[in-house]
Amino acid sequence: MEISVASPDRREKILESSAELFARKGVATTTVREIGDAAGVFSGSLYHYFKSKNAIVAELMRGFITDIQLRFDQVEKTANDPEDVLRGLIRETLVVIELHPHPTAIYQNDRAYLRDNDLLQSVDGPSRQVREHWMKAIAEGVDQGIFRKDVAPEIFYRSVRDTLWSTTHWPDRQKYTTEEFADLMITLFLSGFRVA
Repeated sequence: MEISVASPDRREKILESSAELFARKGVATTTVREIGDAAGVFSGSLYHYFKSKNAIVAELMRGFITDIQLRFDQVEKTANDPEDVLRGLIRETLVVIELHPHPTAIYQNDRAYLRDNDLLQSVDGPSRQVREHWMKAIAEGVDQGIFRKDVAPEIFYRSVRDTLWSTTHWPDRQKYTTEEFADLMITLFLSGFRVA
């Protein structure tokens, strides 16, 4: 039976239901009918809100990457120095993972589907801009003598980035609040990268 809510609410319900299904089952194996059932709308009605299943995926990914960009822009604007920027980027990455668990899972687990269906285009450009926040802070920190010159910036960046995004699968992750875990990651990474 179709739920009776205003259009924006219904659209949001479709996005939420789709995100959960995509994260749990995978995008390829999730059907429009399953999305409709989960959202409480007839599957045919979905096309009034989204042209296709892939249009839903694209919107989820756009919202996900936009939130990251906004958060990282704010970190850069309010930080006192390059180390403060890295602290903020680590913290905000973990906040995004907590706030957007389903898009995080889709981005990590369904990259082949996203690539094969031209759904990475809207994410790749912003992802490069997100990367620039890291690389700029690292380069400035090295230039200012805050960070070590003997650790390649790309290696440090990839190590931090890949570790943070993989923590969604760590069994002990739930033992910490996001704030506690951010402090742990900041200590772990920056204590080894900071000039003695």
